[in-house]
Amino acid sequence: MLFTVFPRFVTLTLMKGDTMKTIGIICEYNPFHNGHAHQLYTLAQEHSDALRICIMSGSFVQRGEPAIFSKFDRARWAILGGADIVIELPTLYSLGSAQLFGTGAIRMVKALHIDALSFGSETANLDALVDIAKRMDCESTQAVLRTYINEGMSYGSAFRKALDTEILNTPNALLGLEYIRAGLNFHPTLKYMPILRTSDHHEANITKDFPSGTALRKLITDMATGSNKYNKYSIFTSTNMNTTTSGSTNTNTNSNSNSNVNSAATTTTKFNTANRKIELQLQSIVPKTIADDMTNIISNGAYVNYNRYYDIIHSLSRRTSTTKLESFGEFNEGIEHLWSKAAQQPTWNLAMEHIKSKRYTYARLQRMGAYLTLGIQKDLLQRAMQEAPQYARLLAFNDRGRRWLRNTFEIPLIQKWAKAPNELNTLGQTMHQIDTLATDVQALCLHNEVKRMGHMDYTYTPQYIRLD
Repeated sequence: MLFTVFPRFVTLTLMKGDTMKTIGIICEYNPFHNGHAHQLYTLAQEHSDALRICIMSGSFVQRGEPAIFSKFDRARWAILGGADIVIELPTLYSLGSAQLFGTGAIRMVKALHIDALSFGSETANLDALVDIAKRMDCESTQAVLRTYINEGMSYGSAFRKALDTEILNTPNALLGLEYIRAGLNFHPTLKYMPILRTSDHHEANITKDFPSGTALRKLITDMATGSNKYNKYSIFTSTNMNTTTSGSTNTNTNSNSNSNVNSAATTTTKFNTANRKIELQLQSIVPKTIADDMTNIISNGAYVNYNRYYDIIHSLSRRTSTTKLESFGEFNEGIEHLWSKAAQQPTWNLAMEHIKSKRYTYARLQRMGAYLTLGIQKDLLQRAMQEAPQYARLLAFNDRGRRWLRNTFEIPLIQKWAKAPNELNTLGQTMHQIDTLATDVQALCLHNEVKRMGHMDYTYTPQYIRLD
């Protein structure tokens, strides 16, 4: 059986009498866990005939950094967890502010002729969400918003005050509002299915039945590196597993070979023990269909070491002039001078502390670092906001999804990455280049050096996953 029955922790707002052929889920799955599986399971129960189509962030996510696992792994887990099709959201949008992220995703939903959208929210009151979304683009709201931003408030805080609502105080509700806001402008027939989220988006406590992505990423990092209480040695021993010295190169064959065998056996035992501990931890928070695979990925070091990524930003920040910094996305108001000065700190975390302010939140600074790393400049972000995603890249599908692939869409459905530029205009080719670079940068940050291969986009074909 594909789905595990989970305790119901959400309330789903359904449209009685509506017939939907396709339901979109805008997601990151960073990483996939029981909460995501429960959403897909609920949709499957309530709308069994509708295809579940995931519009998923690729190598970089909206919090402004690489996803902890590759998009290829996360797409496979999405299918195993209950999705029918996984489409990649181009990096220009997956990295964007809430408005850019939401607008890009919704315009892709429209281009793919998706009927409805299911999203997590801290409120399931659809009428309230629609009412607030309608007010977001009112001139009076925008005027007040600009005033608060000019006073030094962040975008989210300014919007919350301008609209006089606490709903915007939560990240999922804010994204939900941006989805509806974009839908009103670009996809007026789109139906909405908000799902009430009961856990804190940034909750670090892993003991909950449905932990946040933040908690799960921390758990994975802690388990993999052997920190805190999860295990006393690093699981990343795969490069050490084959370090035994052969008898032909030893002058003292008898003593050294025995020692090497014992050492290898000890290493293998530790490795297997650590693997079992990881698997047991994961089985309580990710679907059983995925836990084994995720354990293997972690054990092989195919997850992001964020310190490597921060070192990349740190290095680029030190060697990029303030004039050049000013050209990248969200570098405004002379922040490039403070940025360049802060880059002289010994660590990037310390540099961030020196730059952070009410207006320049950690999330915004993370995005700015990603824009610098990927060479994304202001004019390109403005164009992305004006234009829709220029293509949809297919990452994975099952038997149900295969039938949907025969349809005609408003944008190219890319299956062969190398041939894609021939189908795209100039903006589409630029998006293609950035997506390729994003995958390469993420790979360069993987824990295991053996896994840091470049240009993996060109060797990847969409995964067809049969579910028997």
